[in-house]
Amino acid sequence: MIKKLILIVLIISSVTGCGNKTLAQQRAEKLAEASKEVLIAVAWPLHSSKATLIDGINLAVDEVNQSGGVLGRKIKIQLRDDTASLSKGRLVAQEIADDISVAAVIGHLNSYIAAPAAQIYERAGLLLITPGASVQKITEQGGKYTFRSLPGNRDQGRQIADYAVTQGYKNIAIYYIKNDYGIDLANYFEQRAHELGITVADRRSYNMGGDNHAAILADWGAFLSTDAIFLIGSLPESAQILHEMRVAGLKVPVLGGAGLDSPELIRLGGKNTEGTVVFSLFNMGDPRPEVKAFGEQFKKKFGVLPDSTAAQGYDTVKLLVQAMQAADSVVPDKVASALRATKNWQGVTGLDSYSAKGDLVGKRLSKVVVREGKFEYFNIAPPK
Repeated sequence: MIKKLILIVLIISSVTGCGNKTLAQQRAEKLAEASKEVLIAVAWPLHSSKATLIDGINLAVDEVNQSGGVLGRKIKIQLRDDTASLSKGRLVAQEIADDISVAAVIGHLNSYIAAPAAQIYERAGLLLITPGASVQKITEQGGKYTFRSLPGNRDQGRQIADYAVTQGYKNIAIYYIKNDYGIDLANYFEQRAHELGITVADRRSYNMGGDNHAAILADWGAFLSTDAIFLIGSLPESAQILHEMRVAGLKVPVLGGAGLDSPELIRLGGKNTEGTVVFSLFNMGDPRPEVKAFGEQFKKKFGVLPDSTAAQGYDTVKLLVQAMQAADSVVPDKVASALRATKNWQGVTGLDSYSAKGDLVGKRLSKVVVREGKFEYFNIAPPK
């Protein structure tokens, strides 16, 4: 009888002890165990113009697995569609976070989803690398496990304004989508423009799916004196905005934020996109051997050359794998430390070095110009 009571007490103590552990503790213990696979969740709008991220991810995973995996374990991808919806994105993030077998998350595209999702992952002790969300606050929330594999809006805004100066632009108008991404990038661009002596001739925002573009742009066409327009938005709407600009008689050069670096811009916008300069996260014209090899392998597998989003997906997987190898572990705490220690890691999108906050440091954007219905890639020289 006494032995039975002791056994019952031990069982209750064991169950209670497990129940008191946080998700982060349970995850760390689960991932420290030997297993055949490393599970990485990908949360993304899977039917958007940026869906090529998944192709880049799959190519990278194939290469890693064919070469022995990470720490002798195969990578397995779990795809989740956040549908670019805040409510669905939060639900997807919580479902991913509740699965303690997930070692890391690649996602989300939209900053308005990534910001709250990052906090969900933080509480669950789950590492996040976003290849799409550039709003500055995402990595400034004090997170331990939050990283991004693209320059933040502060850096992007500075680089785009620096380029505008090299083109001799003195007056620039800003037309931006009224969400976290658009407001953030417009603010940082304007701040840098003032530092460089560029006048912001006007600044207007628009709601996603709004129908007032024609009226605003007609006013600009009739009354505004500007050397260029900085368009901050997403697809497909930005293609329609470019059409409305040309209808309004605005013939000045258009600079497009990185949200427009997709062949979909040209397909949807046609001749109205001609001459548009878009700031990109990837340069297919880069002569480095690894870029050429990536382009060849991607085309062999998918029949087309990779776009910027595909390159982002490919690099993000490879970056995560090198951090796991450096940490000799897939436990998020250790991988996060290895990522912060990453300096000058070479990917197809360029060099990656990380700050203590999980931001890329000093990574250069490229630019693409629409000429004769195609993107032409150019590097942006660093400011002197």
